[in-house]
Formats: sequence, C-alpha cells, structure tokens
Amino acid sequence: MKQHTTGEVMGVLGREIEVRVLNCSPSGCLLETNAPIDVGTVGSLTLTVDGHDLLDHLVVVRCHPKQGAGSVYHVGAQFLWLGSLTRHTLRGALGRPPERMALHAVAATGAI
Repeated sequence: MKQHTTGEVMGVLGREIEVRVLNCSPSGCLLETNAPIDVGTVGSLTLTVDGHDLLDHLVVVRCHPKQGAGSVYHVGAQFLWLGSLTRHTLRGALGRPPERMALHAVAATGAI
C-alpha cells in the first residue's frame, strides 16, 4: 500500500464476481450476477474470447433484481475510457467483424 505524505495509507479492496454478459455495446454492458453491486462501484471486466483475455474498466450505473429469478441481478455498467482502444480491450474488440468475436459463447468473470 502506498503511504502519502499526510500519513494516510491508501489501499484497494476488491472482490471477484462471476457475471454473464447479456449485451455489450461501445458504451457499456448489461451483466447478470448472483449478487447485487452498488451503483457507483468501479471495477474491471475480463472476458476470454477465443483464448484471449479482453479487459476494460467500468462503473456500475444501475443494479436491479431480475423479476421472479430469486437472487439474480441485472447490472448496467458503463465503460471508463482510462486508456486508448487496443486489441486487448473489450471496447476495441467490439469494433471487430462479428465473425471474429463470438460474445454469445463467452464465459465472463470480473473483479468489481
């Protein structure tokens, strides 16, 4: 952990949550989880597509329980543009031709 000149100790607390990607666009993703995630939570989402990890940072903008599904939640997350588009980012991959990226068959986990 980094200690600032004021004597404060800064740290990061994280947890890993398995998610299912329901929908993705250049601005964000709709995810499904088994645990609620607070609006305003910032995290990273890693998807494995064709054996390659794609990573992007995001912020949760909404989280609602899925009607009639018990403890299942729909989470709306917006991409944070912390870096440029590359072939290693989810945002960059969304610009690829559809036949090169099969998001419908992706297992996704993220640390949010």
